[in-house]
Amino acid sequence: MKRIVFGFFLVLSFLSNLHAQFDAQLSQYMHNASGFNPAAVGESGMLDITGQHRLQWIGMPNGGSTTVFNINTPLNISGRKHGIGINFINDQVGLFVNQGAHLQYAFQFKAGKGLLNIGPQLGFLSIGFRGDSVRGPLVPTGEYHDIQNDPAIPGSLVEGFALDMGLGAWYTLRDFYAGISYSHLNQPVVEWTDQHVYQPTGTLYITSGYSKTLNDPKYVFKPSVLFKTDFTTFKLDLSALLYFNNQYWGGLTYRHGDAAVILAGINIGNGLSIGYSFDLPVSQMIRASWSSHEVMLSYEINIKSGDSSRRNKYKSIRIL
Repeated sequence: MKRIVFGFFLVLSFLSNLHAQFDAQLSQYMHNASGFNPAAVGESGMLDITGQHRLQWIGMPNGGSTTVFNINTPLNISGRKHGIGINFINDQVGLFVNQGAHLQYAFQFKAGKGLLNIGPQLGFLSIGFRGDSVRGPLVPTGEYHDIQNDPAIPGSLVEGFALDMGLGAWYTLRDFYAGISYSHLNQPVVEWTDQHVYQPTGTLYITSGYSKTLNDPKYVFKPSVLFKTDFTTFKLDLSALLYFNNQYWGGLTYRHGDAAVILAGINIGNGLSIGYSFDLPVSQMIRASWSSHEVMLSYEINIKSGDSSRRNKYKSIRIL
């Protein structure tokens, strides 16, 4: 079993032939792991409905926005634990529009003292480019290049579809978790015109975290980390959240070379939670953009079989 698990992680770690980062950036990654790792579906043990909306680089033209919506639930079939879900994304950055819908599945089995989920995702990408919005420099400097008449750049709005696949693994051991996943596994090619095609680059995600109850049991400390790379560039998020009384949370994230993030949230009740994050650039980006904002809304419902005849008191397990 150890050899199988190690081999799976090794294969994912060495997938490459990438060119530029493509997948969306989200600060509240720890609240929606299935948004980037299909093996995390059903991990909460409840029907989980989560939405995230991000406004990127406020004040910068075409700074972009991202909306992610995910529904997933655990299943118990013949004594075996599974998870299924569906994930939607609408990501706009620069002149690109990326939309996707994926079915996700995870199968769980014991691995040593912990549990390992392995699962794929399969769906479609719709990628567009607003070629009619391309603008050259207002004041040419040095050797001038006519961008608007460059045959390599589409001169109008173009879009295309492609089949898309991903794969992930998710390991839990008591209060510890770790996950690894890879997007665009099949290296899809989107055909815009006879002369223009686009191939989105895949992203390798590695994440980990744990939960520690402090001396005062009302406080729970939850650090986490997310590393992602397209093997050309990388991002590293180091996060620390403190939960109080199973209801409120707040904390900080530092994204290497990019931003310092303030996070806060509240469990409103009956499984409904809301979170907010504020990104302050720590690079030269601060000269062009003041910040990024992100809102997360999550609703969890206890759907344990055999409980339909009685009332359930719903409670978000994220902050237990």
